Amino acid sequence: MNFRADNVRFSHASRHAPPREVFRDLTLTVSDGECVGILGREGSGKTTLLNLLGGLVPPGEGRIVIDGIDPHAGLRGREEIRLHVGFTFQFPEEQFLRQSVAEEFGDLLRLRGVPPAGIPLRINEALTLMGLDSPGMREKSPFSLSLGESRRLALALLVAGRPGAALLDEPTSGLDASGVGCTLKALGGLRGSGVTVIVATHDVNLLAEIAGRVLILGGGGIAADGRAGEILRNGALLADHGYDVPEAFSLSGDSRQGGGGDEDGGQHDHHVARARGETPEGGSR
Repeated sequence: MNFRADNVRFSHASRHAPPREVFRDLTLTVSDGECVGILGREGSGKTTLLNLLGGLVPPGEGRIVIDGIDPHAGLRGREEIRLHVGFTFQFPEEQFLRQSVAEEFGDLLRLRGVPPAGIPLRINEALTLMGLDSPGMREKSPFSLSLGESRRLALALLVAGRPGAALLDEPTSGLDASGVGCTLKALGGLRGSGVTVIVATHDVNLLAEIAGRVLILGGGGIAADGRAGEILRNGALLADHGYDVPEAFSLSGDSRQGGGGDEDGGQHDHHVARARGETPEGGSR
């Protein structure tokens, strides 16, 4: 699936303060099958951009088009997008609706037209992929899970739905090393299937491993846009927006002030072990 934002303006409304402008003239194209990472300081509009591109909120001005469809032109357009665009939210519990994990999967897969006989296999594959195949998981309430488990479940649901595009908001936040590994495997599978992937995150190490292109938001629009290898090696640019060079580049001594870039758009032949002190996934909220 492809996405286009044409001259988009958007402001957050408030009853107690003047509207806060997020984007003043945003123009962006994401091509079919791209994997795009979105960086930016808090308040720069990362989540807002995902919501705009996915048709969850309308622009104040301008137009959003998804695979040639304006999601705000009518009910048919919204339903079409809903069937083909998968989301994971920054706060995953906000997207859960049912009282058990199995019911969450059932609702989604029936909506996507999966025959009843095929639903158990889809559930098993997705839960196994995300390390959630422990006994009794299907009967648990999604609202009883820890933050890490909730985030894994949200991605398992997305993968099971086999979308044409996946929009993910902070998919590794709160995950331990095992959860990050499962997430990388899931995102790699989506990319390998030709799914368009757009990830808003502060995790530059994640983008160093999966993204082909990186945007940095700032100043009411896109402050930088380029191949992942070029953006993520540019120490001065990253520092201006509050980021460090990813470990994969800094540990190899391949950090350049002006950027460099690889032919593979930031993919690597080796994996750098990450010891970042991630939030443990265990426990309940």
